[in-house]
Amino acid sequence: MARLIGVFSLAAALAACGFEPMYAPGGLHGASGAAADLAAVELAPLRNDAGRNFRVGQQMSNALSERLYASGVAPARYRLELKLTEHREGFGFRQDESVTRYGLRLSAEYRLIDIASKKTVLSETTQTYNSYDVSQSDFATVMAQRDMEQRLTRDLSDRIVSRLGLFFREPRKDAAEVAPQPSPKSD
Repeated sequence: MARLIGVFSLAAALAACGFEPMYAPGGLHGASGAAADLAAVELAPLRNDAGRNFRVGQQMSNALSERLYASGVAPARYRLELKLTEHREGFGFRQDESVTRYGLRLSAEYRLIDIASKKTVLSETTQTYNSYDVSQSDFATVMAQRDMEQRLTRDLSDRIVSRLGLFFREPRKDAAEVAPQPSPKSD
């Protein structure tokens, strides 16, 4: 009984503070919720400035598709353009100057474009970082590198989709609703 009272108390406290789940239907933008808005985002072909590492670009594209279209695909209202940049550097060294650890910073510059008006409604950059050990086994090193790249692309796609979800939950005013404010008159 005490647990039940605790659960209801927590639910009441969250409702009182204005907490609202991001993907819940009936949010600020009608009954569809952020999940339906995410499904209406068309993913443009990825610009991969990650050198010759096309695998990272493909993993990023797949991770974004999994998250954007988790509830299905809707007619496109927005277009997401993404430029992926990879910076890899060695930072652990042996006495013979061979690298023992590599770090990888993956950055994404993205723009959300309203297809109807062709205006950019959101433009941001996000990045994530991780590293891996260089083993004496070439196979183990390659697998550690690929595992790290996959974790980075998942993390980066989570960050982008979370930001898009927040964008869709934010109340926005149309340009027609925003009237210029008159300047204060001086006497």
